This record gives sequence, structure tokens and C-alpha cells, in this order.
Amino acid sequence: MKRVNFLYTFSVLACLLNPAVAQAESSVALLEQQQTIAGKPIALSDQTRTHLVFLDIWTSYAGEGAETFVAQLPASFRQSTQQIWIQPEFNVTRAQLQEFQSYYPQVAPLVLDPQQTLLKQFGFWQTPAHVLIEHGKVVFSGGNEALLAYLNPEKKAEAPPKRDAETDAWKVVRPPAESESMTRQPAKKPAPYVVPQVGAEAPRFERQTLSDQTVSLKELLQQSKGKQPVSLVFVDALCPMPHFPGCEAKLAAWQDQVATDPSRQWVGVISGYYIDAGIAAGFAEKFGLTAPLIFDTDNALYKAYGVHATPYQIDVGPQGRIQYRGDQLR
Repeated sequence: MKRVNFLYTFSVLACLLNPAVAQAESSVALLEQQQTIAGKPIALSDQTRTHLVFLDIWTSYAGEGAETFVAQLPASFRQSTQQIWIQPEFNVTRAQLQEFQSYYPQVAPLVLDPQQTLLKQFGFWQTPAHVLIEHGKVVFSGGNEALLAYLNPEKKAEAPPKRDAETDAWKVVRPPAESESMTRQPAKKPAPYVVPQVGAEAPRFERQTLSDQTVSLKELLQQSKGKQPVSLVFVDALCPMPHFPGCEAKLAAWQDQVATDPSRQWVGVISGYYIDAGIAAGFAEKFGLTAPLIFDTDNALYKAYGVHATPYQIDVGPQGRIQYRGDQLR
């Protein structure tokens, strides 16, 4: 009788565990079907452990990315592990990933996860997240603290100190120091990624508007004779889109400000990703935007001012220094 009960219990456990095992195996198989943003296939090593790192590049720009956490893991772990970085396809484009990797070359190979398929397949709903694979089998999955506990079970992981996101979000961001495991990186490191802060001198520009008028920051400041700041509002013509929540209402509120607030000089900057000047002009007409609008063809102004969200406002004071930056249009 006991043997019958044991066999019954074992069969029940097997039924419960097999779906999880099957899902893990199918997740690994799905991973091997992906390509990096450089167009190269994913090849899992049979000799070393594979560490999947699900990240969010926008937190990296803010100085709190997954690559910083990984660089602080034990050297023995990093040296014996193959890292694969995965960015879920949410509020990000392939072009933005390629730009990100130019600043963070150590985050490689880098994979764009279409519709968050891999993230969900491995049972996650947010980043950062980690998966360890050995011989085609998932041996660990979890967040930062869970990984620390897994690597050092005898030491209680200490919670990282809380940081003020409002004050830290736009500090000067530099790529993390090259870790010991990054032996294939070129000796020359990329230039630091710099976000102009409040109080810093605003990058000068001279560009054509959609109405073919020349707009120069220097001339705008001279025309006001120290009486009017210049407010740059960075917008995206892909609005409305799911990853730009509330953008229509924000654009309407901005247009109301342009029409009623003569105390400043307004200039709009339209992102050039995935659109042309014709789409930008149609976007301006659709929302009735009357401020001078620059079509940022190569996103040079976005890069110069360190803008990675829309709508986003930067105020430049009469002396040419940044007075405000943030996602609140005011």
C-alpha cells in the first residue's frame, strides 16, 4: 500500500515538474533562434555557464544599469561565464540599441527581444532579471538579490542603499570600467556619455525648421536681450503609441502654452527615428503645433542634450545656461 502511495505521489510530482522543465528547455531553444543586433546568431557554449542578463538601457543611461551590477559580481563568476544581454522590445528601437552599444561596448552580445517574448518565456515581467544555463538546462532564474544569494548562499545579501531618482537620473553618465572578463574589447574606450545638467552651458545649434526658417540658439538669446528664456520641447511624431502614454494630452497642453505664454521662446524638436520630414510635417498639422519645429534628422540635438524620453522640456536661460530639464512640460 505504501509503495502504491509512493508511486502515486511520484507521478503527481512528475506531472507538476515536467511542464516547468519543458518550458525551460523550450525557452533555451527559443533563445538559440535569436540574433544579436549585429546580425550574428546566438551560440550557447557547452563548456561554460551562460548568463542571460535582461536589462533596460534607459536605466543604464541614468547610471543604474544592469551592467554596473554585473561588473560588481565575483571575478571568478564573470571569468567562467558567457554573458548574453537581452533588451525587451518596450519603448526602444533597434537604432537606439545600436547607439547604446556604441557607448557601452562591453554590453555584448546584445539581443533585442521582440514583444518581450524571451522575458515572458523565462517567467519574468520586469528587469533587471538573470538566468543561468548549464548544458542547455536552466539552473537559476531571478533578480539581482536572488542571484547574489545563489552565488554566495552563506552571506546574506545586503540591500543596496536607496537613491534619489530625481537627483540621480540626469547625472553625468560614464561607461562602467572594463571588467576582467571583457578581454575582447579594444584598448581605446569610447568617449564618456555626457548629459548637460542644470547650470551647464547649453549646446549651441543652428538648424532649419519645417517651414525652412533658420533657428539658432545664439540668435534667439540675442533677440530676447536677456528677457526671454528659450524652451526646447522634444517630441516624437510616432505619437500616439502605446509606449508614449498620454502624449496627445501633453502635446495639446504644450500648444496651449505656446499660444498663451509670451514670456518665453518656444522651439520644438522632432525625433528623426523611423520617419521623414513629410511625416513630421503631417504630425505638426495633426496636432496644430505652431511653435518653430526642427526635424532632427540624425537625432543630433537629442544626443547633444542627452534626451531619451518624449515629450521632454529643456529651458535655456538668457545667459545660455540650462535652467530646467525634465519630462514635465511647464
